[in-house]
Amino acid sequence: MLDSYIEKQPYFVEEVKRLVNKKRISHAYLIETRNSQDCENIVLAFAKYLYCSNLDTNSEACDLCNLCSLIDENANSDFLQIRPDGSLIKKEQILNIKEKFMTKPLLEGTSRIYIIYDADKLNKQAANSLLKFLEEPDDNIIAVLVASNRYQVIETIRSRCQIFSLINNKTEITFNNFELTCNIIKCIEERAMSAIAYLPIIIENHYYSKDEWTNIFCEMQYLYEQSLRKLEGSDYSSGLEEILDFIVHRNNETSLLHKLDVIKNMIERLNYNLNINLMLDDFIIKFSL
Repeated sequence: MLDSYIEKQPYFVEEVKRLVNKKRISHAYLIETRNSQDCENIVLAFAKYLYCSNLDTNSEACDLCNLCSLIDENANSDFLQIRPDGSLIKKEQILNIKEKFMTKPLLEGTSRIYIIYDADKLNKQAANSLLKFLEEPDDNIIAVLVASNRYQVIETIRSRCQIFSLINNKTEITFNNFELTCNIIKCIEERAMSAIAYLPIIIENHYYSKDEWTNIFCEMQYLYEQSLRKLEGSDYSSGLEEILDFIVHRNNETSLLHKLDVIKNMIERLNYNLNINLMLDDFIIKFSL
């Protein structure tokens, strides 16, 4: 089960086993998959490891007992898996978790676990309902949230979870506009709102299409995410130290999270046919707040 992933995810497996052996089980986890290979099976193995009835006697979850089999068949009432309904996870899906877990557990004394895949796609109402659920945890209920990127999960929810980050050596992006992106970042970081007047100079009054701006902001998002990882002492992409140091020197965790939200919103807005120049001005104002 979990041990079968020790070569691919050694830090994750060892940390999970250490915490379980010390009986330091949290009521909520956030697993950042970083689009790693076989991530859903790893998440399932993690949940089974927390749940399996043989763990106390054998020190290893068996993956063969009746309870594990019921999980595989999605027929265990103490184990729920939630995925987006369409493009979003909705309030009714969170309320459904609460309703189903109001009944007695299948086996007294065992944990009840729910997995929310794509936890970054909670709509506002669902996020509020989940937050209340996390703020008033039941001793026997464990939440496992799953997202490719931890920073795309709402901060108030993320802060209530123990975070595990899977390894994916292929997560680094290919920069198409690295120098331009860095110059834009430096301009806005150094000049704040006055960058509205200086940005045309940086881009040399060149017209960039919606797709080109989307690429630039995706690169910016990646750099700010890596800066946050560096600030937190997490693993981050090597070879980017100069720009990451520049960003980290001018920001704390709160400002980096704020700027990531503004960048993410800008990327979403670029999907619509809006006036890009006006959007850029609005972006700089919000980014600089």
